[in-house]
Amino acid sequence: MLSGALQAQYQIGHTSITFTDPARNNRPVLTEIYYPADSAGDNVAIAAGLFPVIHFGHGFVMVWSAYQNFPDTLVPQGYILCFPRTEGSFSPNHTEFARDLAFLCSAMEAENTQPASPFFGHVMPRHCIMGHSMGGGCTVLAYQYNPDLIKCLATFAAANTNPSAIAVAPGVQAPSLTFAGSYDCIAPPAQQARAIYEALDSAACKIYFNIDGGSHCQFANANTNCSLGESFSGCATPPVTRQAQQALVNGVLLPWLNFYLREDQGAWPVLLDALATANGFSSENTCLGITRLSEPPAAGPDWQLVGNILTDSSLAVQITGISQNTVFDFFIFDASGKLITAVSGQWMAPEAPLTISTAGFPRGVLYLVAVDQKGEKRGQKIIVR
Repeated sequence: MLSGALQAQYQIGHTSITFTDPARNNRPVLTEIYYPADSAGDNVAIAAGLFPVIHFGHGFVMVWSAYQNFPDTLVPQGYILCFPRTEGSFSPNHTEFARDLAFLCSAMEAENTQPASPFFGHVMPRHCIMGHSMGGGCTVLAYQYNPDLIKCLATFAAANTNPSAIAVAPGVQAPSLTFAGSYDCIAPPAQQARAIYEALDSAACKIYFNIDGGSHCQFANANTNCSLGESFSGCATPPVTRQAQQALVNGVLLPWLNFYLREDQGAWPVLLDALATANGFSSENTCLGITRLSEPPAAGPDWQLVGNILTDSSLAVQITGISQNTVFDFFIFDASGKLITAVSGQWMAPEAPLTISTAGFPRGVLYLVAVDQKGEKRGQKIIVR
């Protein structure tokens, strides 16, 4: 499992910034920010480099510090995490909290261009919205307010909101990762996370990850308010430990983020392998339509996979639209999303086929994905009989 192989690359820096949203009567948005640094501490210098940004929405009457497990895991891997501290009362405004999450994407983009900012020149223009419980529902609401900057969404035990996250979910066109726990009695998945997931745009890449015996509160660290809610609801002793639940989350979340925020093509096979283990969880993956693996390709060479020929022992891959030798990576998946083979760093001459051995391939529908040096990809279904 990937989580066991994580290696810290950075220390964790922390600062607090109150951003002001002029579009909402200069609404103040106090935000705790964790970021990669060469030495740990408050207000230390950020490490050299560009880093994607994750904006995380807290649960009902929960504090940002309850989610320290997320910066502890993700910041050492090169991510900036922003936690807005707004709407923490017993009568939160879900719309305003969603708009806070969306606004922070633009606020951090602005920080990137201001020489006086500690984040000047360090913000990669790729943002993910994530959230737990109420914050998960607000994550779905947030997409409509900044769709150009929000590249992906992840939710943890998401709860429906007012206005309804279920109702707006069909308009979410970004890739999404939905985590749920079968032992969740605060926001039962069938009526909450699962319902939101099913309502999400079926044309977008979406993954549902249900942890066997996973609880509502164990997506975060120990927190009194959340634990009291579980006690009152009669599910205070989940069969899965907090450590085990979070390990399952990290094993899927990190390669998913690496793929969508860092555009790391090698992370996709790692993600599919993690999903294929099905040890302690069940999952659903709509991302096998290939064109839905991520956002539409950026403008670039107009090449295509065409006329691939499958014989008894090999696959002849043909690509048109290239004018010179070009290097490609090729991935073949089965219908469950498991990686069958990867052929990396293969040079393709114009119109010349590449032969891939199919010895030992399973019979049935397989999917071929070609990825060029710029990360553009094309896919095609093949059938092994």
